[in-house]
Amino acid sequence: MKVKIKKTSITMLVLLAIFFIVFFIALNCVYSKSKDTSAKKTTNNQSNNISKSTDKIVKIKDAPRSVCSVPSSYKKEAKKQGELLTFSYKAKMTDKSKRIVDKKATIYLPHGYNDKNKYDIIYLCHGYGANENTFLGSPDNPREFKNILDNMIENGEIKPVIVVTPTYIDNYSNYYDKLDGMTDEIVNDLIPAVEGKYSTYAKNTSHDEIIKSRNHRAIGGFSMGGCTTWRAFRRHLDCFKYYMPMSMPMYYYEPGYNKLQNDKTAPTLAEAAANSGYKPEDYAIYAASGDKDFMNEATKQVVEKLKEYPDQFKYTTTNFSDGNLMFTTFSGYHRYYFSNPYMYNGLRRFFRE
Repeated sequence: MKVKIKKTSITMLVLLAIFFIVFFIALNCVYSKSKDTSAKKTTNNQSNNISKSTDKIVKIKDAPRSVCSVPSSYKKEAKKQGELLTFSYKAKMTDKSKRIVDKKATIYLPHGYNDKNKYDIIYLCHGYGANENTFLGSPDNPREFKNILDNMIENGEIKPVIVVTPTYIDNYSNYYDKLDGMTDEIVNDLIPAVEGKYSTYAKNTSHDEIIKSRNHRAIGGFSMGGCTTWRAFRRHLDCFKYYMPMSMPMYYYEPGYNKLQNDKTAPTLAEAAANSGYKPEDYAIYAASGDKDFMNEATKQVVEKLKEYPDQFKYTTTNFSDGNLMFTTFSGYHRYYFSNPYMYNGLRRFFRE
């Protein structure tokens, strides 16, 4: 039996087929457009996130042109805190015995420390009767200067920096007579030990590499540590670019200002600079003391004496883009607490390459 299909029925089927084809094409276009919009939105969101992430990178502020007190908020804990560690190493005694002794130092690692990054480093030497915990405190009991460092880094005052605070040998009698030996120990024993473990600009711990990376290394100290700092300049100018002697001249025979000793010892610093082969822009000294510190005048007069050697030293009251020698008198006595603004202002001028 044959079934007859009317032409009108065929026409309806064709139209219906065309309708469904057009419908599905239109639906696919809408879906594709929606998908494309969603992708663009995702890309934009990712770009925004990248932008926000970039905004979180702290831009380092320009070197200051004036000295100032430590912001009161810096004395409190920062949101991003660095870490204090006790570091053990071996050192050779500088007396006749030359025996090897076990020593400790306190190390500050900045927040977010990463071995893949390179860090500037400063070695801070304490004064007579103190120890490796005097500046920063211990891992269990940090001191105010640790908070200051954290806040300086968090607020872009300085780049993230490693700080090392060594100590002297307890059983040396009258260690003042052996401060040259302490500078040798820092260069020969402490720097290789620390910078062999933590990431600095030294590619390895050879003496040649320590010299090559000197632009990223500083040394400072308070009282006897200040004396050590001056002596490091005279003895190891090839290993440090920046120096921060606080509340102490280079001589140590008696307390207070001794013009005779100063006139004899200060010129040896200029002589060391002249013989080093370095230009004035290759080294910088930031010295400081307190107005009621009994070593203030003595420290100041070292700087005054160095002004007499313009080929080696150019005095400035701003920062090291204008010279390589500074001295500031702050309010304070011969106490560690009063050295915090010295270090705050000195560090803000260091490592500006």
